[in-house]
Amino acid sequence: MSTKLNTRTKKILLIGSELGKGGAERSISLLSYYLEQQGYDVTLCILSGTDREKFYKTCSKVIFVDPPGYKGIAGKINAWRYRLKRIKQIKKENDIDVSISFLEGPDYVNVLTKGKEKVVLSIRGSKIHDKQIAGLMGKVRIKALIPGLYRRADEIICVTDALADELKEHFNISNNKLTTIYNFYEIEDILNKAAIPLTEEEEKIFSKPVIITSGRLHIAKEHDKLIRLLKRIRNAGTEARLVILGDGDLKNQYIKLCNELGLRACDWQEEEKYTDADVYLMGFQNNAFKYYVHSRLFALSSSWEGFPNVLAEALICNIPVVTTDCRTGPREILDVQDISKEPTEKSTRTEVGSLLPLLDRIDDERFRQWVIEINYWMRAPMPSEEAFYKLTSRFTLDAMLSQWEKVIEN
Repeated sequence: MSTKLNTRTKKILLIGSELGKGGAERSISLLSYYLEQQGYDVTLCILSGTDREKFYKTCSKVIFVDPPGYKGIAGKINAWRYRLKRIKQIKKENDIDVSISFLEGPDYVNVLTKGKEKVVLSIRGSKIHDKQIAGLMGKVRIKALIPGLYRRADEIICVTDALADELKEHFNISNNKLTTIYNFYEIEDILNKAAIPLTEEEEKIFSKPVIITSGRLHIAKEHDKLIRLLKRIRNAGTEARLVILGDGDLKNQYIKLCNELGLRACDWQEEEKYTDADVYLMGFQNNAFKYYVHSRLFALSSSWEGFPNVLAEALICNIPVVTTDCRTGPREILDVQDISKEPTEKSTRTEVGSLLPLLDRIDDERFRQWVIEINYWMRAPMPSEEAFYKLTSRFTLDAMLSQWEKVIEN
């Protein structure tokens, strides 16, 4: 690992919304751990709820800010006041030098409690293209809260260049405040987990070629479109199964859709033994990588992302990918250049996968392109390890930590 630029031990506060399974939670947890390993005095502060379960390793000092059980709108306001007061107190008592926040709520808290410390915001996803930022409150966030508060930060770290461009173009954030730092990955750890054998029941799933995807069962991920695509692929004569890793509220809807399309669905969390199915809903898995390496193809169908960890992790596991050209993440991960800034309407094939049109609606032409590319990768020779490494070597732990240290020490 790299060495700090000076010998003074700086005190770092990382502010997140929760300890969970998501990409932002993974990134802030691992950043807290590795900054501590680098010799920094690190505190990780979690703002939401009382859930203490850790899915990723963290620094040794973790503080939970648990507002009292307020109710109603007035209660929410009081809970925010409580958080602001508590974070300001934590910053002062710990003599924080640099405070770094992940996600919008923690970003607001970080800026509003700004003292003498350097305030850094880590932007993880698009604000303009997030369909959940809607209605009156969405307009308030876009027109007032985001531009007004973000401009008060000392530095803003974006996980992609596309996000940095969005902040410049739509929110008038000064270019000298913006830095792009990609997510980093514990590549050796990923490959070690990928080598763990499947159980006897899990092996049976891979008795047929598998298209795999991973992510919470949420509207943004568009998993229902992958189910519809599987039906078309099967009708075209390609034998394949779809494996979906992740949990969420849409599971029953997906099972219903499978039934409507004449596909057999297996809810792995409910089934005691292997069922010969077309679609496997596996639930959240602590080790997705052992499934990746036995799959023929990884598919990302999201309509919006920040920096999709699952796509980079699939490439680290040396399996080809098909992915939507959602606004931020995939085209930078695949290093596709020289095309319009707008999401593509035509497929672009690379050495290790294909960048494809969005699946935010049922569209015959888009589906046709997806079927062509999936069929190609299901039958094509596997790409070389060198082709995968050329992309994934950009996301090493050492390279990204070095960039974070420059942010801290500057």
